[in-house]
Amino acid sequence: MGGYGTVGVLLLAGWTFLNAGVAWAYLAAAALFELWLLGKANAAGRHPAAAGEPPYHFTEEEARIVGRFRFYFTHTVEARSLASVLAAIGLTALLLTPWLAYKHAFVQAALIGLNVLAVAALTRRIVPMGDSGAAWDKIRAGNQAS
Repeated sequence: MGGYGTVGVLLLAGWTFLNAGVAWAYLAAAALFELWLLGKANAAGRHPAAAGEPPYHFTEEEARIVGRFRFYFTHTVEARSLASVLAAIGLTALLLTPWLAYKHAFVQAALIGLNVLAVAALTRRIVPMGDSGAAWDKIRAGNQAS
C-alpha cells in the first residue's frame, strides 16, 4: 500500500495546487488514513516484550523499545511503507499550507497545517527514531534459532 498511498497523496496535493477546492478531499483522505493507521497501531498493542526470556533474551531497555514500537517490530515492511505515506502527507502539507494561504483558502490552509501535528505524533508512534539495531540483532538470532 505504501507506494500507491504515497502516489495518491502526491496526486491529491498536485490537484490541490491547481484547485484549492480539492483541499477538502486531501484533508479527508489524510484524516481517514491517519485514523486507520492509528487503529492498526492500537491493535498491535504497546505491551513490553519479555525481558531475558528465550528466544530473544532482550534487556529491559530493548523489551521496552520493542513494546513501545510493537507495530513496527511485528509488521516491519508494512510499517515502513505506511511511514512513507505519512512522510508524503507531512511534506505536502508543508507546501500546501502557504500556497493555500496565498490563494486565500485560510480554513483549508490552517487545517492542513495543523494536520502536521497528527503526522508527527503518528510517526513517533509507528517508527523508532533511535538505534534499535541491538534489538533487531536479537530478533534475527532468535528467529533463526526457532
